[in-house]
Amino acid sequence: MWNYIILAGIWIGILIKWLIPVVRKHIVYEIYEACGLGLYFTPFLLNWSWGKINLFPLRILGFILSLPAALFVGFGFFNLKSKGKPPSGWEHTTIMIESGIYRIVRHPLYLGSALWAVGVISLIQSLPTTILGTVAGFCFWIASKKEDEFDVKKFGDGYKDYMKRVPRWKFLRGLRRLW
Repeated sequence: MWNYIILAGIWIGILIKWLIPVVRKHIVYEIYEACGLGLYFTPFLLNWSWGKINLFPLRILGFILSLPAALFVGFGFFNLKSKGKPPSGWEHTTIMIESGIYRIVRHPLYLGSALWAVGVISLIQSLPTTILGTVAGFCFWIASKKEDEFDVKKFGDGYKDYMKRVPRWKFLRGLRRLW
């Protein structure tokens, strides 16, 4: 019962504190980001069991994906806060960040969130989780594309050059580029 109450609180919080303000400001990428996060938490909290399978190798994959997901999200937040010079919080940076994790991928927060969604799919292994996790991953992908459009308008040609150098999500290519 508590999981339903917590989930309702998460969705109400996302709707009131995040979705309504960004819809009013027409910040499209944040709409996808908010929906993706809500969809991500839904199967995790509900742990739906219908259509459930239990393959141990998939569970191991889910745990393995959690580490790079946490690293991408953690380092992404750290770089946004410490180098992006936001007026408050970590979002809406005032300068373009090209160092740290942002030298490897342009959108580490979305990549990490998508990896976590795949990890949750692998851990819970049910049909609803697979569907919602896939939709959440798709929302993160669209959010990263829309944020690129937003950042081109915000930072101009400098961001276009950055897009040519640093891949959106292909972190192995980004790592290889550094060496």
